[in-house]
Amino acid sequence: MAGEGLKKKLSDDQYCFACGALNPIGLHMEVSFRDNKAFSRLCLKREFQGWSEIVHGGVMATILDEIMAHAVLHYVGQAVTTSLQVSYRAPLHVGEEIEAIGYVAEKKSRAVVAKAEIRMLGSKKLIATGESKFILVKS
Repeated sequence: MAGEGLKKKLSDDQYCFACGALNPIGLHMEVSFRDNKAFSRLCLKREFQGWSEIVHGGVMATILDEIMAHAVLHYVGQAVTTSLQVSYRAPLHVGEEIEAIGYVAEKKSRAVVAKAEIRMLGSKKLIATGESKFILVKS
């Protein structure tokens, strides 16, 4: 079963590519919590593009996974992603301000399902959605 290889509590050394403050090439996501959801606002630079002036889809998948992981950690407990499904709805251009929102959709025993979306900050246009399954880490 996924997560079986984790024998000890996970630790945060602030070097996570998505949210680590010490990672010089990371996204530096700052996450807040309210109304049973996790939130992060970002504006991605050219270094994160795929096609010219378009943010790479893998970076958007990372943002979705990270915001869901923060929601699970904050509201349920330490967990690791076991699957991730992403749907892209519109291109995200470099320099556009976005908000990522994640929340826990379901919890059963050690399994957790979370959902997320990326929206344009001003217009609220939907850019991408995600759904992940997590397994809680045994303490």
